[in-house]
Amino acid sequence: MCKIFLKKYILCCLFYLSIGSFQAQIPSKMSFQSILRNPSGELVKNQNIGVRISILKTGFSLNTVLYVESHLVKTNSDGLLTLQIGTGTVSQGLFGTIDWSQDNLYKLKTEFDFNGGSSYYDMILSELTSVPYAIHAKKTYFSKFAKKAIKLVSGTESGVMNYWNGSAWAPINKALVGQQLTACDGKPIWTNGGVCPGTIQAINCFGVAHRGAIKVNTTILTSDSVRTFVPYSGGNGGPFISQVITSKGVTGLTATLQADTFKIGNGILLYKISGTPTSSGTAIFELNIGGKLCTFGRLVSVSSQQPVSGSGSTITDVEGNSYKTVYIGTQQWMSENLRVSKYNDGTVIPNIISSNDWSKLSTNAWCYHENKVENNLKFGKLYNWYTVSLLTNGYKNICPTGWHVPTSDEWSKLITYLGGMSVAGGKMKEVGTTSWVSPNTDATNSSLFSAQASASRFEDGHFGGIGSHGNWWSSSEINVNNALNLYLTLNNAAAFMFSDGDLKKKGFSVRCLKD
Repeated sequence: MCKIFLKKYILCCLFYLSIGSFQAQIPSKMSFQSILRNPSGELVKNQNIGVRISILKTGFSLNTVLYVESHLVKTNSDGLLTLQIGTGTVSQGLFGTIDWSQDNLYKLKTEFDFNGGSSYYDMILSELTSVPYAIHAKKTYFSKFAKKAIKLVSGTESGVMNYWNGSAWAPINKALVGQQLTACDGKPIWTNGGVCPGTIQAINCFGVAHRGAIKVNTTILTSDSVRTFVPYSGGNGGPFISQVITSKGVTGLTATLQADTFKIGNGILLYKISGTPTSSGTAIFELNIGGKLCTFGRLVSVSSQQPVSGSGSTITDVEGNSYKTVYIGTQQWMSENLRVSKYNDGTVIPNIISSNDWSKLSTNAWCYHENKVENNLKFGKLYNWYTVSLLTNGYKNICPTGWHVPTSDEWSKLITYLGGMSVAGGKMKEVGTTSWVSPNTDATNSSLFSAQASASRFEDGHFGGIGSHGNWWSSSEINVNNALNLYLTLNNAAAFMFSDGDLKKKGFSVRCLKD
């Protein structure tokens, strides 16, 4: 590509090969294009241009003219001029007799008459550093520096291009309409808007985390919070496109990934599972993203009738703490706040006492309310959001095996089942004034959720609100600073989930939900 400045015009020119066909070792043609603009930057459209093309061979001190031809060409509506070298009116030499196989530099001389005549401006000499054809031994020399003969190869699919990667021919991904050919990591690929796709160094299907149960012949909607979280490492911050992956083994399911960008370094891919599984067993999903492959499976179990209300069985965490559970609609919840100080793989979570230290945290931590151990059995522990999120805790689960920290959608599903935001809180709050102070408005605990006024630890490390309100984390992030949570208060029956959430640095309670 070259940009040439004239007295009246600016010309951008492109010279490239046409390798469509050639007979008996004789090249058919070479293509030449240029875009013409006037001094105001406007395209010179639909105008006849006289063009003279000369091919020269360099010597020690002189350039030998091998071939000269002329053309009369009309620019198109985009100011583009296109011609085929080797098809013009010849005034010197024979194009077919040029010996491209010689290890020499060739030059292309271009001259123009912008009035469509033959009074040419002497434009520029451009070196042809890539020799377009060879006629000896049916070999093609692509550069005077290559020193190695290689053969053109045929493709296997229409519309797919090959490129030389230094040792072999390699295919370029097939282009979609409107895409641009872009150099990404030293390789040519078709891209949207010239933006190179995201890549990752590794994807870990052995470290996936599943959310939600899958039952045979039971339809799952994308809004049902059946999810699989797949960790990766070595992200380059580039974009990836959406995916819809069909299950194998047990069929009838799809895993959907929304388009997004990889994080720089470590991150998690969220696949939403939906569909109707055709049988029990394992549904297999094969991933291909960011240049990496892996496979994960989802267990599909036989449907069983689950109660829609009433107490469930007691569960135990990794430290031996036991918790009552309750059925509410199609969900089974813990009816006590979490008290564990380790992840379910045994990893210890730091207990941060100092207010100053707490205020500086962007990593996982827990504390007793007011740093008093006697509050543990009554109210459970308080955790910052970095502790409960797979995005920040190293893909670990703070809940007992088979349970998880609910998403905001799962909290919303509970609120909806209990009659909506304006009344759900009253049905969830523990009655009386054992944990809530008066008036504990409209508290009935008809759901048996037994929500307590366990209050919170604020972002600066101080404590407040015990007896007056309760906060419970969701695993759903809003932005770099905030995440969503459930909020109940003493003076009304509402259950709040504010759209802007709350600061991740704060310490809230945790309730776990059965997968």
